[in-house]
Amino acid sequence: MNIRRLTTSKSLKSPHFWAVIAVTLFLVFIYQAWPWRQWMVDHGIWQWFPRLSSLYRLALVEAMNNAIGILFLAPIIYSAVFFSWRGALVTSLLSLAGVLSVMVGVWSIRTIMPNVILLLMPLLVVSIATSELEWRRKERRIAVEREAERRMYMGKALEAQEEERQRLARDLHDEIIQTLLAIANSAETLVSGDNNGGEVERNAAWIRDTAVDTVGRLREICLDLSPSVLSDLGLVPALRWLVNRVNAEGGTNARIVVKGAGRNLSPRAEIIMFRVVQEALNNIKRHAQAREAVVTLGFNAEYLRLTIEDNGCGFHVPEKLGRLAVEGKLGLVGIQERVSFLGGTLQIRSKPGEGTKLSIEVKC
Repeated sequence: MNIRRLTTSKSLKSPHFWAVIAVTLFLVFIYQAWPWRQWMVDHGIWQWFPRLSSLYRLALVEAMNNAIGILFLAPIIYSAVFFSWRGALVTSLLSLAGVLSVMVGVWSIRTIMPNVILLLMPLLVVSIATSELEWRRKERRIAVEREAERRMYMGKALEAQEEERQRLARDLHDEIIQTLLAIANSAETLVSGDNNGGEVERNAAWIRDTAVDTVGRLREICLDLSPSVLSDLGLVPALRWLVNRVNAEGGTNARIVVKGAGRNLSPRAEIIMFRVVQEALNNIKRHAQAREAVVTLGFNAEYLRLTIEDNGCGFHVPEKLGRLAVEGKLGLVGIQERVSFLGGTLQIRSKPGEGTKLSIEVKC
């Protein structure tokens, strides 16, 4: 539905709208009926109220005539309060249309222009004031929405963190602990001496191989938690390792391109950028169904530019990424939060069937 039509429909149903119209038309009627000259007392509707002629003659001063025009400020301000500057504009134009014929018939051009300006001046003031108020309301609304999105993201992130801890606990319990118990049982059999020579050798070999596999699995878990290659060698080698790991897992052919002279960032920036690339590659593997992915690092004197592009299925990018948190899609929201933490910028370009491109720029 068209937003303007919806807004107009809501305005027509508002009692304030009809109050503004009624007051404005009443003032226009008074303005039209008011005898702007002494001889006009005996014409128009005033001829039916001869008793009021003395009151008119008593009030027939320029200040009284101007006061009638000043009354139009009431519906203009009233409409500005409830309908912003658009309502003030419509009310001002309606008032001007109602009084212009009288102004032309009674006053000269030299007199009309100051009065038109005086009628439009309140509109200018009201427009500026209401625009400022509307801008402030919009900023407060955006702040409230961002806070709600942040809370939603934090809640979903905590849920995801708890799920990851539970998964890690299951891996440790179901794989590592059970394997260690099996090794302990096999070793106890060896100690008890119930095996012949061939079985001792087979059990010893099984214990050795299983222990080696368990160490490898524990090393993978440790690398997922904190990659030592990042702290030992830096960001670029760590990203090369990450890309090679994605290629080893199969499904997506990833490669990395480095432009410019690579240099070390702060430890905080390097771990954040590493997690950004890791999360982006995980999203590509899980959701994009992409055959290829390219990670490009560009270094210059002041900025690090990072792009991650794939040829996957793509998606519709919402106006606000925070809405993805409501759907439980925390990957891109997490990337945005990490980039914002570094004071950087994130741009996402994607369309269904045309892949996705993330462009990130952070100050070195």
